[in-house]
Amino acid sequence: MSVHAALARPVFRTPSGRHAKPRPAWPRVAGRAAFLTIALFCAVSVVAFGWPPALLAVPVAAFALLAASVVKLRSASRKLDTILAEELPGRAGE
Repeated sequence: MSVHAALARPVFRTPSGRHAKPRPAWPRVAGRAAFLTIALFCAVSVVAFGWPPALLAVPVAAFALLAASVVKLRSASRKLDTILAEELPGRAGE
C-alpha cells in the first residue's frame, strides 16, 4: 500500500466490534478535572487581581492549540504505524 493510500484511509482508535474492550474512563475524568481546576484558577486570578477578562483568552487559546497538536500527533503516529506494519511484514522475524 502506498503512503498516499494509507493516509487517505481512516484509522480507527479502537475496535468497535462485538469483542471490543471498553477503554478506561479515568484518563478522561482526570483530564477534565485538571482542565476545570486550571480554568477555575485562571478565572479567580483574573477577578482577584482586577485584570481585564480578555486575558482569559490566552490560557484558552494555549489549551486549544495544545489539544489540537496532541490529536494531530496521535493520528499521524497511528498512520505511520499502519504504514510500517504493512510495508515491513517480513522484517519482524529476522
